[in-house]
Formats: sequence, structure tokens, C-alpha cells
Amino acid sequence: MKKFFYATNNPGKIFEVSKHLNTKGIKVISPKDLNIHLDVSETGSTLEENAKLKALAYIKLVKKMPIIADDTGIEIDALRGEPGIHVRRWKDGKTSMTDQEIINYCLELMKNIPKEDRTARFRTVIAIAFPGHEPMLVEGALKGVILESASKEKMEGFPFESLFFIPEYKMALWQLHRLDGKRKEKYLTHREKAIQNALPEILQVVKQS
Repeated sequence: MKKFFYATNNPGKIFEVSKHLNTKGIKVISPKDLNIHLDVSETGSTLEENAKLKALAYIKLVKKMPIIADDTGIEIDALRGEPGIHVRRWKDGKTSMTDQEIINYCLELMKNIPKEDRTARFRTVIAIAFPGHEPMLVEGALKGVILESASKEKMEGFPFESLFFIPEYKMALWQLHRLDGKRKEKYLTHREKAIQNALPEILQVVKQS
């Protein structure tokens, strides 16, 4: 089985990506598997820049294995694409906000915006890197709307899970993440869509490695 290094220790991300790559004969290796401890400063101003930064940082340590790294943000149309990559420091660009503060701030900014204008999207950008090659960038997006009030269901560390509704799936994002088994296979998250879009490039890189 071929191996691909994923620049994250987030078990949820590893599970999402693994289930799509494993079916293609590709095993996902994490920093934890190789006892790598690296904290990459996400100093980029876009998802693309941050994904590339992470991929290039890890490629210096993982020299003989293809690498994928990603970054995710949410873009709200009525707020000119905010908060983008700056969810935690959305309000003033400096102070780290709690989940509830982010929820409250979002609802306050959008209190007079009608339902038809509350469109938004989660976007994930994946950087695919291999020594001697410029990283390739692929994205996936999940379209939705911002609810007028937050669901009582919360997921710690993910404030928009209770605010983001997906019309295509007829469910909120928190409901999507709680699906399991075969039912979940019918619905793709933004990260899974990015992986699906990136599969041709990933398979090509694996062939070359």
C-alpha cells in the first residue's frame, strides 16, 4: 500500500481523508505516527497561502513521502467574505474569541439580513507537495446559509456548526458531522469534497513517488 503524509494530528480530519484514500490503496500517515512535533505558524492571508506554508514546512522533515496539508475558512457573502481564515480573531484581529462569542458576534452582524441574503460557504484548500515539485492547490466548498438563530446543539471548537445550514442536504452542519455508517457516505463535507477533487493529482503523485 502506498503512503501519503497528512500534515495534521486532528483525528477527525485524518478519518475524513483516510476513508477516501484508503479505497485507492493509499495509507494516510500523520505526524504522530512519525513522532514529528511541528507547530507551523499560519501567517498567510489566504487559505491557499496557509495550506502551502504547512505543506512546505513538513516536506523538510518528510523527505520521501508525498504530503497533503489543508486550511479551511468560512466566507459569508453579506459580510464581504468574512470571517474567512480569521474566525477566532474575527472581531478586532487580535483577541481570541470563544465559540459563544463568535456565534453572538455573527448573529449581531447579520440581525437585519433577510433569509435569501444569508448565503455562505465553507471552503477547504488542499496543498499537495512532493520533493522537487511546486505544491499543487485544490479546493472543495460546501454551500449553505447562516441561520437566524443558533441551534442548541453545539460542537466544542466549531462555532459555526450550529449556525450553518446546508439546503442541499436539508440539515445543519452539526447534524452532518453526527451521521455515521452508510448514511454518511451520501453526504460530503467541504474537506471531503476537496479530497475528491484532489484525487487525480494525488494518484498521479503517488505513481511518480
